[in-house]
Amino acid sequence: MEKQSSDRSLLHRAYNLLCVGELYLAAALFMLIVVLVFLSALTRKIGIPIQWTMDVTKLCFAWLAFLSGDIALRSGVLPGIDMLVLKLRPTLRVILGYVVKICMFLLLVFFVYYGFKLASSNVKRTFQTLPISYSLVTMSLPVCSVLMMFSMISNTVDDLKKKTHR
Repeated sequence: MEKQSSDRSLLHRAYNLLCVGELYLAAALFMLIVVLVFLSALTRKIGIPIQWTMDVTKLCFAWLAFLSGDIALRSGVLPGIDMLVLKLRPTLRVILGYVVKICMFLLLVFFVYYGFKLASSNVKRTFQTLPISYSLVTMSLPVCSVLMMFSMISNTVDDLKKKTHR
């Protein structure tokens, strides 16, 4: 029992470290995008455009969008329309919540499967101004979908723990 508790604690710490890393990476990507867009606009205005900035911005934006989606999902701040749901009985709300989570999880599985297929088909495609593969952009979808799946599992386990402790 103690070994199992220790393993869970280690897994929990690793997941928390991953979550903190995601936050810092998302913040760094956002700041990099702001700097690159500003630099690109400034150099274009003075007549010396830097071509590669838009390609790097595209790469950063793809990763930032999906990482931010995972952060929002984990934090429970995704917007929802609950006008009709609030009129349901509490048990139906809970059931509907789990149905929605299952549908979201299946959609993420779909994104992972076809996202890796898309990324592998884009390996030979390169950016216009950079000699790197465009699959680095398309990999953001399946990788962040896996992260979202972890977040959904973690949130669901936490919810179930809260319900059993009541």
